[in-house]
Amino acid sequence: VRSISKTVMALLAGLVIAERGDIDEDTPVWPVLQRVAKLENRANAGHLERVKLKHLLNHTIGFDDVLLMRGDIAGIDPTTFVDHIVNSPIVHEPGEHYLYSNAGYYLLSVFLQEHLEQDLLAYADRALFSRLGIVDYRWERYGSYLAGATRLWLHPHDLLKIGELLLYGGRGLVAQEWVEHLKQETVPTPQVDTPSNPYFRRRAYANGLWLGGRGVFFGHGTDGQTLAVVPDVDAVVLTTAHQRDVTRLEELVDETIAALH
Repeated sequence: VRSISKTVMALLAGLVIAERGDIDEDTPVWPVLQRVAKLENRANAGHLERVKLKHLLNHTIGFDDVLLMRGDIAGIDPTTFVDHIVNSPIVHEPGEHYLYSNAGYYLLSVFLQEHLEQDLLAYADRALFSRLGIVDYRWERYGSYLAGATRLWLHPHDLLKIGELLLYGGRGLVAQEWVEHLKQETVPTPQVDTPSNPYFRRRAYANGLWLGGRGVFFGHGTDGQTLAVVPDVDAVVLTTAHQRDVTRLEELVDETIAALH
């Protein structure tokens, strides 16, 4: 489901926060990350000390370069991805500059596993997947850590369970307050918006979720993975696909949501 993995990772963060009670969205992440990262770019030191968990969730660490996507990691040893990220220039104050990439959610995966001091996939299975009845899935690792931002495989009927969890305020598994937090707008995203679609459009980014029109919010993955929640008609619309030009597919999702009304 590609970048819908970010939505699942954001839910896991909420579960860890609720269960452990010793971190929240304003927790600095560098004290944990520095245990496993080798920082050579000393110009980043001050920035990294000010990066909080919320900046990982909403893509505002402060990078100017898109990181950990298929292009920039080609040929790089996955065991060095943490070092690759923390040594890439941070040129903006954390929280002040939005740039969508996979870097923040991979660091979130690293942070959660190191904070828990247990394998994050085992935790995810116990705290989320098994409780939703999701048993046949796969989440790829980059080195010792879940890819976090991507590389999660789910069957459509199991992806629907994630959508229903979001639709119904966490279903008692994830705190309703955390689900609401994930829907809070971080930044408008006109550069990727499709305002011709009244419902299924990237109006803004929140925390692991995109905000569309008329109350719709969704996770979205490259090549046509969709997990759209439509609260006012009590519905979830999902797609799995493999196509480069997703314009028509997104129009069809929008038309489907309109038909539900």
